[in-house]
Amino acid sequence: MKVRTVAELQNKLDAEISWRKKELVDYKFIVERNKNALQITPLVRGGIALGYAHWEGFIKNAASIFISYISTKKIPLKDLKTNFTALNYMRSLNKQKSIEECIELIEKVIEESDKPCKIFDKDVIDTKSNLRFYVLKDILLSLGFEDDFFSSKENFLDKKLVDPRNDIAHGTYREVSYEDYKIVFDNILPLMEHFKTLVENATSTESYKN
Repeated sequence: MKVRTVAELQNKLDAEISWRKKELVDYKFIVERNKNALQITPLVRGGIALGYAHWEGFIKNAASIFISYISTKKIPLKDLKTNFTALNYMRSLNKQKSIEECIELIEKVIEESDKPCKIFDKDVIDTKSNLRFYVLKDILLSLGFEDDFFSSKENFLDKKLVDPRNDIAHGTYREVSYEDYKIVFDNILPLMEHFKTLVENATSTESYKN
């Protein structure tokens, strides 16, 4: 995927979030219409799983769009924040190395500081199919984003979203209520919007540069 301009990045982000919003809102309408029905339990279980799916999918895809934009611009590594140098060499860093290999890698990083950044987004954005706060924190750090806002949502992400979703996805019995579903719905869209804003702000201000 190549993202050449700010306008192209914006269009991709808008498209990425708009269909998710529509599906979440449409599902909420169905739940609201049946919240007093006997069939509400499978609906809210499905709603929590759906909310998590859109959360993980959006974070992964929005982050990939941002990284693709940075990589497509071919900015020299020396002009980018350190986190992008780390992403650039992620394949090498992930391999177990001897001290000799570590020295060679460091020398390579120094020697190639004038070379354009080239990041393979599929290699570096790993939600681990289990997007808990600590996983999100690593993604934010790798992109050069602050985690303050998301830190305040750690309990929601881990206890109200990921834990129930895992039980539901793995076929484990867990009581969930309309209120549990509503908490997920009320939080998931603002969290996605905030991540989108982080990408947009970083792009417009070029905060990814030194």
